[in-house]
Amino acid sequence: MQHKFRLSVLTLALGLEPMFALADTNADILREIEALKAKVQQLEAQVKSQQVQIEETQKATAEAGQTADRADVQISGVKQTMEMSGFKGLTITGMIAPAYVYNQAQQSGSFVFLNRSNGSAGDSSIYNYDNSYFGSAYISFAKETEDGTKWTLVLAPDRGSGALTNGSSIVHEASVSIPLEGDKNTRLIAGQIPDWEGYESTWGNQMKPITHNLLFDFAELTSYTGVGIDMVRGKWEVKAMLANMNSPRYYYDGNGGRAPAAVFRADYAIPGYDNAGVGFWGMVGKLPNTNVNPADGTTALYRTGTSSAAMFEVDGFVTKGDWGYYGQVGYGQQTGAAYNGDTAKWWGLSGMMTYNFSPRFLGFARADYLNNKKNGGGLPGGYMNVSSAGQSFNGVNGFGPGYVRDPLTGEWVTTDGNSGANRYALSLGMNYLYNQSTTLKLEYRYDRASRATFLNTSDGSYRKYNNLLAASVVVSF
Repeated sequence: MQHKFRLSVLTLALGLEPMFALADTNADILREIEALKAKVQQLEAQVKSQQVQIEETQKATAEAGQTADRADVQISGVKQTMEMSGFKGLTITGMIAPAYVYNQAQQSGSFVFLNRSNGSAGDSSIYNYDNSYFGSAYISFAKETEDGTKWTLVLAPDRGSGALTNGSSIVHEASVSIPLEGDKNTRLIAGQIPDWEGYESTWGNQMKPITHNLLFDFAELTSYTGVGIDMVRGKWEVKAMLANMNSPRYYYDGNGGRAPAAVFRADYAIPGYDNAGVGFWGMVGKLPNTNVNPADGTTALYRTGTSSAAMFEVDGFVTKGDWGYYGQVGYGQQTGAAYNGDTAKWWGLSGMMTYNFSPRFLGFARADYLNNKKNGGGLPGGYMNVSSAGQSFNGVNGFGPGYVRDPLTGEWVTTDGNSGANRYALSLGMNYLYNQSTTLKLEYRYDRASRATFLNTSDGSYRKYNNLLAASVVVSF
């Protein structure tokens, strides 16, 4: 009986073993199910989070789109307002360039800025090499319309071409450039246009020295008033005008005013350099002539105030790396414009070399020569034996037949009126680019004449040389 019981228990145990094994398996399955549920819940949470992010992104995108639409509307409104107001295609630039100049012979050391020629507001303006375009300020308005027409107005109080040729006019340039038959490379040009000669520009922010070279100051013109054509063909640009030279209109007190001249310039851009070009300039026609009859010193030498003239000039420049080279040669003559009343003739050379010691620091050297001995001397516009605020034009600038001291009276008297002084000049200086819009300039200049033509105001004597020191701050935009 006991053995049977043991056997039954054993049999029961063997029968329940699969059930116990199945129970363990079910537990494992339940644990896996719970793990899967947790994973699914985790994934659902991530999906929900991503969905929230997507909805927020879509909302932000929609808001950004609305903002962009509003900005587009505002920009369109601004553009429309600018177009209606005439600001489309308008460019405004300007410069201010106060200077300080020390002139040894004139015994003057002064700040120079927007003054009349020699500091006298009520006197006439006389262009002197120590008081030219530096110490100036200008503002330029340039506009180009959709059809390619260009309009330019440059205002420069007491320092522009208008101040020299049209009383106290502040207009330096007022010109239009109109494409012919839609061709922007062939244009009609008209108005008051600054002179095209030489390698030096008018304004301090467009040139390295403070003063200008001798040819720019005394053997070039100032502006043209008339009509012409401007053509660009490949590397060539050719300009020509029929115009008044240095005068907005000829009156001469009813003595006639038909005195136009033909003027042209051709420029060629030389390939193979950083920047290089050569230019050819010429003028044939009438120029104003301020000369008076040498016999009485008061009567105008020419009834109409003009006389025939011819002038020609070649200039060029090359920049490569840190070096820059500039030069020009010019020749001219004008009937009745000399000191003795005969034909004035002149020719000259100017050359300049620049070197960039660093991106900010530049040095330059310029040498000039102007031959003006024929018939006692004379320049474009006549022999200007005039004065302003007590300062003689020729005594300041070193032109004319020269002076010697009379051994009997001790007075300074003119020498042979048939031979004038030749002029030389050497300028050394530096530019320092203080910031993108500001340049500091310093220049020493030595001027010399072949005769004693420089007035020494300290004792009233005349000598053959003069020294000048100048500094300037040029700010432009």
